[in-house]
Amino acid sequence: MNRILSVFLLMVNFSFGYSQIIAIDTLLNISRNAGDDLSPAWSPDSKKLVYQSDRNGNRDIFMYDLEMDSTIQLTFSLQNEQHPEWHPIGNAVIFDAGDDTMQYLYKISLNALKISPLFDRQIICKQPVMANDGRMVYFLGYDAPHEKWELFSYHFIYDNLNQLTYFKEDGLFLDLSPDGKRICYTYDAFMYPFQRFQIFNWYGNELQLFEDYNITYATWHPDGLKIYFVSDMDDLEGELYSIWRDGTHLMRLTDDNFQINDLSISPDGKSLACSVMLNGNYEIMIIPLESF
Repeated sequence: MNRILSVFLLMVNFSFGYSQIIAIDTLLNISRNAGDDLSPAWSPDSKKLVYQSDRNGNRDIFMYDLEMDSTIQLTFSLQNEQHPEWHPIGNAVIFDAGDDTMQYLYKISLNALKISPLFDRQIICKQPVMANDGRMVYFLGYDAPHEKWELFSYHFIYDNLNQLTYFKEDGLFLDLSPDGKRICYTYDAFMYPFQRFQIFNWYGNELQLFEDYNITYATWHPDGLKIYFVSDMDDLEGELYSIWRDGTHLMRLTDDNFQINDLSISPDGKSLACSVMLNGNYEIMIIPLESF
């Protein structure tokens, strides 16, 4: 009887576009601290995570070592350091620091904990994502004349700064595909879905538009075929979904009352880290992806 019931439930899940449902409250929690822990990002070897936390009153960057089960604080200034990402060389982390519309991009060496500007240009910017070859960084830059955040790129070798989007709405987040050829980008809209999701090439040309989902955050799978994202399109709380980059094979992966925020998939494709609202704070949870 149990076997028949299991087969029936599996058939029901597939008919509604479900995969195996993830139980958020059974996952590994690596933070468990007062304050919000957000923006997790995996190291190139999939053994460490960096993230931002306001547990000390302002946002600082922290690093968690999965093998050692230990956390260290990387930044200590009074300004807000946030949106950390690993530099492709593996022994440095990039991030933005500042407040409101006064952010700039920085790099911190993990050997000496020395902080330096990522590049030398007069532009307010945040949320850096670097290409694997280390030659390009993509980020949200502030278009001062229009008072909007737009998608920009900077080439380190040619010292070339480019604005890639010119919308009337604010850009919200971005993520770069593993091959460096596609950019996930979400921006504000005035009618539901309020957060519109697009895929661009590195020149800023639109490749794919996802109009039916209110996507609050998204990230690429390391194979470059699949995108994982958070949306409230089925429930008031944000749930986790996956979809192929061509818009097919939509799957819902969670069904609970937990609000999921940021996402990051390890380069080896085995784990997904996300920020989940638990007991009034966002905490970093790790989801094994072998079954998804």
